[in-house]
Amino acid sequence: MRLIKHALVTGIIFFSISTYTQQKQTTMTKEVIVMTFLRGFDQPSKIMESFDLLADSYHFTSPTDENNSKVEFQATAKELAKVLTGVEIKKLAVSGNWVAVNYVFKSSIKGLEKTSGTEWFRVNNGKIQESHLNYDASEWRKVFAKMKE
Repeated sequence: MRLIKHALVTGIIFFSISTYTQQKQTTMTKEVIVMTFLRGFDQPSKIMESFDLLADSYHFTSPTDENNSKVEFQATAKELAKVLTGVEIKKLAVSGNWVAVNYVFKSSIKGLEKTSGTEWFRVNNGKIQESHLNYDASEWRKVFAKMKE
């Protein structure tokens, strides 16, 4: 009888540890969610993983664009993928549901190979709900105008 109780207690402990470990592995912090999202722009093979982290109602703003849904943003990102060559994260800070990231986005466009930007991400329930990108867009506006022609 004592052996059965010991086996049962041991089984419960292992089951509890296993469940806790699995929950821990599937729960990403806000920082990891944002870094994983940005990795898709640095490694094109991971872009679908990035899009999976966006809420369907994702709202994006920048000096040159505004998207009001995940679908709209994906169309914009597809166009940007033609010229973006990577993202280098410099600094990251978290406050509540907000993650601020200072990064350099790189492009294949002569004269715009490196552009520094800061983006604020609001993360809730494991999804990016909105983000606001700030950067000097004076030369980028010309590029985007040509893309629309």
